[in-house]
Amino acid sequence: MRQMDQTCSIRPDSAYDVFRLDQAAPNDVVKLNVGPIVLNVPERANRGRSDLYVVVEGWLVFEGDFAAAAPLKTKTYGTNVAYFKRKGDDLEQVYGAHYDMDEVRFGHPVFHAQIGTNLGLAQAVKEHFRLDLNVVSQMGAILGNVRLPCAQMDVFAAVTQICADHLVGQNVAVEVRRAFEDLREASDFLVGAAHRLGYLNGAEPANCYQSRHWYASPIAV
Repeated sequence: MRQMDQTCSIRPDSAYDVFRLDQAAPNDVVKLNVGPIVLNVPERANRGRSDLYVVVEGWLVFEGDFAAAAPLKTKTYGTNVAYFKRKGDDLEQVYGAHYDMDEVRFGHPVFHAQIGTNLGLAQAVKEHFRLDLNVVSQMGAILGNVRLPCAQMDVFAAVTQICADHLVGQNVAVEVRRAFEDLREASDFLVGAAHRLGYLNGAEPANCYQSRHWYASPIAV
């Protein structure tokens, strides 16, 4: 991240504090619990200061086990995100969402997002950045049963999106392009859950539900 913007930071900075195997998962799958992690980024790229705190937490379930040959195959996932800005003595929430998949219930998009507060994730900001602030939501009333179709927004996809939105601006330097390309490829160890859903596997869309395929390669641009 710091290769894209020197003002940004991420907490915790150790993978051992971010990724945890769920020992209660069934024997035929591996469940990975992730976060919460906090990304301190500028609201707009090249702004010169990081004034936005974005919290990401979630889980991924893979078929088989980690000893199997790569890439790992996603079975299901869930991701929560919450965006906060510091204003005076307040930590104001300005956006939040939950992402998951539902392949059973009729009328639910397979991959979908629901806007929501996730206000409890503010605690991660306060703890990791030692901020003694009042938490205030600026989101207003939210209609909870609106499901927005989306791509596979697992935790890796969420981090990719956050970096794309807030660290990649206009007239992108070569080193920023390379850093973002590395980030796009960081989730190549997994295959999206669409691989096992026949109606999502036409001639072309097999991989289009993963985040690395949303953006043109910055190296090629």
